Amino acid sequence: MPDTPNFPRPIPSFDAQQYWDGCQRGELWMQRHKESGQWYPPNLFGPCEVLGREWVRVSGRGTVYSYTIITHPVHPAAREKVPYNVVQVQLDEDPELIMVSSLEHVSNEDIRIGMPVEVIFEEHEPEVYLPKFKPV
Repeated sequence: MPDTPNFPRPIPSFDAQQYWDGCQRGELWMQRHKESGQWYPPNLFGPCEVLGREWVRVSGRGTVYSYTIITHPVHPAAREKVPYNVVQVQLDEDPELIMVSSLEHVSNEDIRIGMPVEVIFEEHEPEVYLPKFKPV
């Protein structure tokens, strides 16, 4: 069931299609440089072949690195969701691999930096799944 009607739809670019396909399957995929092993968070995707990157499935486990509680809607479709959280999750694969998402199945008051979390996938709209996190 979609979580927020009329919320903007993610628009996958050609170079991030594997990321979105993984979300559909309940898998989290990130890019890593083939030679150096450097990871690239979702906002820095680029064409793998040109940049020497490869797609790697990651565990989806990590810790809350930082968070904020949104009290004013940033989009009209979010009006019904405030207050809601936005978290930065430091993935276990590398301390520099941090992704932005939300933390589900916990009250905003109980969120703590360092809290262990794992990825879950929630349907944003029919056939569009977004990675979110829940406490472990």
